[in-house]
Amino acid sequence: MAETKSKSAIVKAKDYAKLLFIKERLPQKEIAVKTGYSEQTISKWAVAGNWAKEQKNFVLTRQEQMGNLLDELSELNASIKLKPAGARFADSKQGDIRLKLIKDIKELETKASKPEAISACIALLEFVRKVDLKVAQELGYYVNGFIKSIL
Repeated sequence: MAETKSKSAIVKAKDYAKLLFIKERLPQKEIAVKTGYSEQTISKWAVAGNWAKEQKNFVLTRQEQMGNLLDELSELNASIKLKPAGARFADSKQGDIRLKLIKDIKELETKASKPEAISACIALLEFVRKVDLKVAQELGYYVNGFIKSIL
């Protein structure tokens, strides 16, 4: 009988696969091996999620995105400061915009830390692989476990 996986486990694997596809640009066959799902499943996920388009749009770096959001927030705050004394507060529309910008900034900070951690792990593995392949293979087991745990 085939093993059934929890919805949470599937979502984590799908997120991990997407990260490997978009950020690391790994082929679907290698992603299938790393996630434990078939190449056909990875392909379905990639098509349904339009990963290829996201991969092309990944050119805008996290720093650029963060800079844009912070610029927008600064501009909003500056426009509020231009109001007359006693009225220097956000109206409901500006308040909503500010809340959304702050939420987006926080989300970008937290979501970005995962890919950075993964990227650092992969860089470490590549370094160790050059020095000692056997150690890198053993370390790879732990790195994969760590990556799956943070997704």
